Amino acid sequence: MGGSSGLVDWRGRPVDTKRHGGVRASIFIHAMVLLSNSANIANIMNLVSYLRGPMRMGVAEASTTSSNYFAALQMFSIPAAFLADSYLRRFYAVLLFTPIEILVR
Repeated sequence: MGGSSGLVDWRGRPVDTKRHGGVRASIFIHAMVLLSNSANIANIMNLVSYLRGPMRMGVAEASTTSSNYFAALQMFSIPAAFLADSYLRRFYAVLLFTPIEILVR
């Protein structure tokens, strides 16, 4: 049995660190967030350029429109979190929603 390193679960039992916890899943999630945010920055800049050029918007209006668009995309994480917490396990939720997020971007 793995060492507990002083951690306990919600019932007060020692946590088996070989079975629970760890950094493999969190590294994957942090990498996805980093890649997603770096893609967002590039897409926001391109969208602002597009809105300013062919769509003939001002700088402030183009920036506001692109920020609102990407804020709406981020709001999709709320239903995904509800599904992950209520019906799916976290790992399966990551496997399900990662390809969807990549396709939407």
